[in-house]
Amino acid sequence: MRYFKEWAFVPTVFVLIAITYLSLAEDPVHVREIHLFEGADKLVHGCMYLGLVVVGGYDMYRIGLRPSGTSYFLWTVVSVAWGGLMELLQGALTMGRSADWYDFLANACGAFVGFWVCRWVFPRIIGRHESHH
Repeated sequence: MRYFKEWAFVPTVFVLIAITYLSLAEDPVHVREIHLFEGADKLVHGCMYLGLVVVGGYDMYRIGLRPSGTSYFLWTVVSVAWGGLMELLQGALTMGRSADWYDFLANACGAFVGFWVCRWVFPRIIGRHESHH
């Protein structure tokens, strides 16, 4: 169990690094060559921040913090702020990217869906798992 506490937030850090890279690299996955549907990038933004909140929330639970709605909410706010910072950096840095407030809104929507998963879905899934042991 000590191993999990020492390396508690490694998955969250990896997700943060991935989001940072995907946000700040010029064309990290050759998106200019991929033509999906209108708004697909907004869906991707939402999924990235949903994942960030859920992974962070699960890391909190995994090390025994038994997080509350307040701690999940604070983590969601931090995640939304990170999304805002990424958009501001895209606008400030000259790398072929630009800031988009709709991207920020998609980040925030994904983060708040992640909050919902942490707050209401985790306890039901984890509670069932713990009752079987």
